Amino acid sequence: MDKNNRNSDRDKMLEDILSSVGSNQNNSASSRAARAAASSANRAASERRSNQSEMTTAYQRTSYSSSSAGKDRNSSDTVYSRTAGAKNSISSGRTGSTSRKSTAPERTGSMSRNPERTGSINRNPERTGRVSTASERTGVHSAYNTGAMENTGTEPAVRSVRTSNPENNGQRRSGVKKKRRRMSGRLPLVLIVTTVIFTVAISLSILIISVGRDMLAIGKSDDIKIVTIPEGSNTEDVAQLLYDEGIIKMPKAFVFISKLGDSDTKYIAGEHELSPSYAYETIINELTTDKSLEKETVDVTFVEGCDIISAGKQLEEAGVCEAERFVYYFNAGDYGFEFENYLPASTASKFNRMEGYLFPDTYTFYVDTDPEVVCQKIYKNFDEKFKPEYYTQMKKMNMTLDEVVTLASIVQAESPDVETMKKVASVFENRLANPEEYPKLQSDPTTYYVDEVIKPNIEIPSEAIFEAYDTYQCNGLPPGAIGNPGTDAIEAVLYPADTDYYFFYANIDTGETFFAETDEGHEANKDMVSEQQSADDENGEE
Repeated sequence: MDKNNRNSDRDKMLEDILSSVGSNQNNSASSRAARAAASSANRAASERRSNQSEMTTAYQRTSYSSSSAGKDRNSSDTVYSRTAGAKNSISSGRTGSTSRKSTAPERTGSMSRNPERTGSINRNPERTGRVSTASERTGVHSAYNTGAMENTGTEPAVRSVRTSNPENNGQRRSGVKKKRRRMSGRLPLVLIVTTVIFTVAISLSILIISVGRDMLAIGKSDDIKIVTIPEGSNTEDVAQLLYDEGIIKMPKAFVFISKLGDSDTKYIAGEHELSPSYAYETIINELTTDKSLEKETVDVTFVEGCDIISAGKQLEEAGVCEAERFVYYFNAGDYGFEFENYLPASTASKFNRMEGYLFPDTYTFYVDTDPEVVCQKIYKNFDEKFKPEYYTQMKKMNMTLDEVVTLASIVQAESPDVETMKKVASVFENRLANPEEYPKLQSDPTTYYVDEVIKPNIEIPSEAIFEAYDTYQCNGLPPGAIGNPGTDAIEAVLYPADTDYYFFYANIDTGETFFAETDEGHEANKDMVSEQQSADDENGEE
């Protein structure tokens, strides 16, 4: 709406100027003054519009002037004034221009922003005179214009004007670019430092959390384990042993806590019952307290060849734990000992899964001990007594751990002494090496095991299990051991005597065993033993 008013004011002023010119056509000087005034008014309006826009706006101006002076003064002169960013303002058929505020028809001359310049039309209506611009040159717009072009043709001449100092802008942009380069150069370093700081912070946080969880035993197993502290062990040795046993995960942290509590010289050698669920404080307390002074202990001896059911009864009679619970946990196993890695995956055909792994020895137990602790103590003893070279030898013989223990249990039951064991082991191994000629081992103790151990204790009688353990009915080795052999029997199987024997027969009364390579020799030995026993009976009667 304001724009339309401005255009209307300018048109009215042009009409006033033209009227003045028409009244005195012969006065050429007045006509020239009128045209100059119109041009000046147009430029002033253009300046006002340009000052309202940004300083960087380009101005273009085209002015037309008639080439014939002194002739037909009624011919129309057209003045075009354009300002970038605004709509074109066109006045055709009239000479001169209008300004936004000079609307009185009596105002003549040129318009100027400088009120002190006389002879120019400005905002003071009383001042009149010659046509003038701010630069005192006709055809120049303002201090922001670099010049004006005139064109006598019909096409307007266009002049593009820069409104800012390109040199200064260039310097300003260059400074910005340099600053941006410096900032971009620092950015990778800042990112690297930030990444390192965050990585270190996260690592320290994880470490602190891990140490805290281990110290407080958060989320750890509550299984009880037997840990044996050797004589003369220092704090570092104890920490490493606890780490190896899976009790703790941070040996250095344990050493620090132990030394902080002045416990270095207080560790008691011997066996201790510990659990991964114990906090550091509890572990240190257990290792520095002599439990034998607080609890009653009892010694239990398992003889070579005993079975685990009879061993359970011994433990119950000694007040250590219940027999039934002991047998259950002993067969369950899975206490993490090395030898357990060599056990067969399938044990469905066995009567007692872990028969043969109760190492015969004398054990010291606390009265009223958890049966799992008792089982671990026995497992630990077997794991220590079954030497690493035993594993190497059984692999050379192409035998499994279960086969070695099973055969050793039979040899243990058949032999009265170590020397006899090696020969008995050679007989069974010779038969196992010739299964087509000697498919059955034919060992009497296996029949006794079925009749005296399996049948009285099996919940659901199974003829398949009975036959599988009786070597007079099954081929080769039974599915499991028939007792628990000692070191001598195990070594006899691993290092048997080099013989060609396939038979042996023992005199139970004298403990003497006779060996034979053939069935005929075996029958002769049986007759000889029978005669010996008969003679002994006669001598006994006398």
